[in-house]
Amino acid sequence: MNIKFSQTNHDANHASSRLKRLSTTIALGVLLLVPFTTEAQAEAVHNDPIVGTWNVVADIYDCVSGNPIASNSQALALFNADGTRHETNATNPALRSPGYGNWRRVKRNEYEFAFKFYRFDATGVYIGSTNIRHDLFMEANKSSYYSEGTAEILNPAGDLLFVACSDAKATRYE
Repeated sequence: MNIKFSQTNHDANHASSRLKRLSTTIALGVLLLVPFTTEAQAEAVHNDPIVGTWNVVADIYDCVSGNPIASNSQALALFNADGTRHETNATNPALRSPGYGNWRRVKRNEYEFAFKFYRFDATGVYIGSTNIRHDLFMEANKSSYYSEGTAEILNPAGDLLFVACSDAKATRYE
């Protein structure tokens, strides 16, 4: 039995085949671009000047009166390329946990970060947490920054006890 296809069927099959090849080519192209885009984006974040470890000196004060609560508090801050942030300070570790949070770039030399840590009394009883939120301004030398913001002091139930203000200066740890 000899089957003959009409020209219309042949043209339709040929067009369908070309469309499938084109779709496959586009899909492969998109799949190949995704890793490059992701790698390029990751490289840009990895090379962000904020990424690294910083020596921080912070002053904490009453937002209303301006009276100091703590002056020259020492800390180490780590800004990771994936947007996470880790912080530890010179407070007795029995009284305070390390802080964990995140950061993001807002503009060329401006960032925002937030982190949380837990507080304990001298007997080791959990007494609440603190949320720190700051705006950060990178210096032109990329080796120092200034930040300012608030510290929300919470009780163990998560209720806000009070808000303190703080500012900090930091230099890159080398």
